[in-house]
Amino acid sequence: MSAINSQRTLARNPIEPYALPGEECLVYNKIQWNLSTDRVVLLVHDMQNYWVDLFVDRAPLVANISSLVNAFRNARLPVFFCRGERAKSRFERGLGLTVWGDGLNAAHVREEDCQIISDLAPRADEYVIEKPRHSAFFQTELEPTLRKMNRDQVIVCGVFAHHGVMVSCIDGYMRNFQMTMVGEALGDYSEPEHRMALQYVAQMCGSVSTVGRVKGFLAAR
Repeated sequence: MSAINSQRTLARNPIEPYALPGEECLVYNKIQWNLSTDRVVLLVHDMQNYWVDLFVDRAPLVANISSLVNAFRNARLPVFFCRGERAKSRFERGLGLTVWGDGLNAAHVREEDCQIISDLAPRADEYVIEKPRHSAFFQTELEPTLRKMNRDQVIVCGVFAHHGVMVSCIDGYMRNFQMTMVGEALGDYSEPEHRMALQYVAQMCGSVSTVGRVKGFLAAR
């Protein structure tokens, strides 16, 4: 099927609950970064109402991410949020329009749908990165901001594991950032896609950790 005839659109079917990965996903790792509080930040990826509303039971995912956010806040370490922005025109959507459709630019999408969920509302002293594509690094202020802060270790949570999160980890690796996905603090359309993303990143460009291990690292310091 040619790209021009593609019928693929961003999934709007409800996402049924599945078992979130845990300690067992650590076996995927080729390496594990030696984390430092002087270098690390948390990146909460695309936890916008439009996407989170897809989950039939959002509670486990939101609880795990909230736990990480609170741990970073208590440790007084930087928390970044990124969110997909609405394109100014269909032309600006580029190939995303052909492959995925209108996305957040669809007529039925409200401005509040694009906002980060209230459970994770960014604080005034935290960073919100607007992004035009899957990657949190592509044409955004994330990299220059991290460079100014002399921080090069990024702990990532949010949605969707095998879309924006995985692509952000690949892009971060290309820019020499040490990327870590937190297994049970990610959401995806299905468990196989979720685990595929963890396996790929752990073998190719980053590492995988758990909420407990990240919190343990913060508590120990």
